[in-house]
Amino acid sequence: MSGQKASRLKFLWIATQTGLITFYYCCRIIFGSKFVRELRPFVDRMMRLWAEKLLKLIAVKINVTGQSNFPNDTSRPVIVMCNHSSLYDIPTSIVALNTSLRMLAKKELFKIPVFSAALRRGEFLSIDRHNREQSLKDLEVAKAKMLSGIILWVAPEGTRSKDGKLAEFKKGGFHIALDTKALVIPLVIKNIHKVQAGSDLQLFLNQQIDVEICQPIDAAEFNVETRREFVALVRERMLTALQQNCAN
Repeated sequence: MSGQKASRLKFLWIATQTGLITFYYCCRIIFGSKFVRELRPFVDRMMRLWAEKLLKLIAVKINVTGQSNFPNDTSRPVIVMCNHSSLYDIPTSIVALNTSLRMLAKKELFKIPVFSAALRRGEFLSIDRHNREQSLKDLEVAKAKMLSGIILWVAPEGTRSKDGKLAEFKKGGFHIALDTKALVIPLVIKNIHKVQAGSDLQLFLNQQIDVEICQPIDAAEFNVETRREFVALVRERMLTALQQNCAN
């Protein structure tokens, strides 16, 4: 399904609506955290509604395959590692997986007024890799959250790819997976860069996006010495699903 390029006026309308919708659901999470008894299911609902509304603005339809690869057992940490080429990767992942998904967020995001409060009360996580003592504390918090049912979403590329090609992986997500002995689920969002790519401000509407949940990989089978093999296996699964050359 080929997309229709949004006009400048349409783009400004979508951008404005996106900001307002995000602000609205941040406020709902903040105020809900003071009154709702079961906060996590409430945040899950708010995140899904937020994601659905953002995707509706750009008229995206999502087709998901590989659902049987996603574990029902939350008795161990689970990390979703997703390719990253668009601003719409996160809302697409939320809708596709429909679970207690939380993103590994940059520390800088926890400094933004309102947004930061929603992140904290919504159980979003951040690991300070520049402070060893703090990173150990952060890892313990992350492990406890994952053991309690939170699914951690990580973009191993770190930054958004402009052309949909899988970029080189950063080490951070793999360190967390090894430290927590997590089950890693590679998640591939295909052709999302044709909707919006990298830092490009062009939008292409009315498209279908295919999402594939790949076979899980057990980080407990690897260690620091075999980390490269672990990274290579995750990368190979994602490249195969994307139908890209594994030599990239």
